[in-house]
Amino acid sequence: MNKGDGRAASIESLKFDVRVDKHRTSNVHAEQSRHLRRVILIQDTSGSMRSGGKDISAEVIKSFVASATAEDQIGLVDFNDQYYLDIPPTNAADFSDQYNSPRFQGKISPRGGTALFDAMIASASFLEKEPQEGDSIVIISDGGDNASRRSFQDVRRELVGSDVRIRVYLLLLPAPASGSGFTRSDRSRLDLMDAVRETGGVIGKVGSRDFNVRQWTQTIHGLVEDADKVEFDLDTPLREPARLEMVLSTWDGKRNKDLEVLCPAYLSPVR
Repeated sequence: MNKGDGRAASIESLKFDVRVDKHRTSNVHAEQSRHLRRVILIQDTSGSMRSGGKDISAEVIKSFVASATAEDQIGLVDFNDQYYLDIPPTNAADFSDQYNSPRFQGKISPRGGTALFDAMIASASFLEKEPQEGDSIVIISDGGDNASRRSFQDVRRELVGSDVRIRVYLLLLPAPASGSGFTRSDRSRLDLMDAVRETGGVIGKVGSRDFNVRQWTQTIHGLVEDADKVEFDLDTPLREPARLEMVLSTWDGKRNKDLEVLCPAYLSPVR
């Protein structure tokens, strides 16, 4: 947990109240839990990035890597009408060397269609081979999809219907104007944002007045780090996804608005 000023808040000084829709909770407690962070960055290199999206995404990736610690593991999947696991998770220094090499940069010029859903499923499947707490996917894309072989329902099953919890974060780049009404890419963009929220991730939008690359990447690093774990029991098993809310206060019952709790918006049934 972090205070608004960036300082850590001791979990021993806080009281947690967990609420789950249509259920009663009990035995709520928290403990310190630090894990190796594994993050797969998904970079859109489709034709829609020709208008400047490639430069923005490259800046975000370089800033993200510069903010990483020595223990972080960072990988890269890029996609056009196919996806490519170009850099398996590795340390930040090795990632930077591979990503910034002229040979690699020459490979990722924008071209072709967009198979974002396929790239998401491939990234999640890779992490699920050896799942760890804190596993995350960070997408840098305009959110369009017009070439995936897999559907959005497949994405949801992989990310929300699985026993393995992977959070997804999205930096939404400006979409090119289509001029042809509501398109498949428009639909995929809305579906993508829903999926991100369901995993407990957050969405940033390039073009908003207060967007700052360095600030955004540092924020995502803070969200990915899973330093504290809150556990609780439910009165009955979940049969469908249920909304989760968490309230924090000091032990004397006073709410502290400077404390922010970041947790999944929904719990999924255990399968």
